Amino acid sequence: MKKLIATTVISAVLLATGVAFGQSASHDVEVLIPNVLMLRITDGSGNDPATDPSVTFDFQATANVDDYLDAVNAGGGDLTPTDVSAFGGVVVFSNRATWNVTVGALTLGFVDNLGLSVTGNGVALSDISVTPSGTPGLNVSDVSTNWDLTTSTSIANGVRTQGWRSLGFSGGDYRLAVNGDENPGTYTTTVTYTIAAP
Repeated sequence: MKKLIATTVISAVLLATGVAFGQSASHDVEVLIPNVLMLRITDGSGNDPATDPSVTFDFQATANVDDYLDAVNAGGGDLTPTDVSAFGGVVVFSNRATWNVTVGALTLGFVDNLGLSVTGNGVALSDISVTPSGTPGLNVSDVSTNWDLTTSTSIANGVRTQGWRSLGFSGGDYRLAVNGDENPGTYTTTVTYTIAAP
């Protein structure tokens, strides 16, 4: 009798274990993808964001006066920046189907820092331009070959970039047109690049 009870208990345990292996359970999986539409000016060492990027055309400096005089004597010309700080390029990142980059600038400010009692005549936003010298990155298209800062202008568009991609220009691609009618002093503006999805 004891043998029969032990065999029955072992069989019951095995049957119960077999039923447990046959059970199932389920759960949900949810994937949330962020809307990524970003643009930044890099510092020149890759894709790191720049701190205080600037482009300077300093023709008051003794070493650069001759460049200005030569351009004016030639009947006018486009001068390259005398200093570019932390402006290695403009890069974009987007997982949107399409995107567009525009550029615009604030009205030129003027300071008569030489005490000549003059106003800021002779330099206009249209005298400051950009001529890209690099190659745009993957999925960046329709980059303008040249633009000035007079109005909010579309300069590039593209599709999903699959990472950070260059627009193909840097601070060194800025140009200043001079012809000798510029009043002496300091002219400043702030240039803003904006990315948006149509």
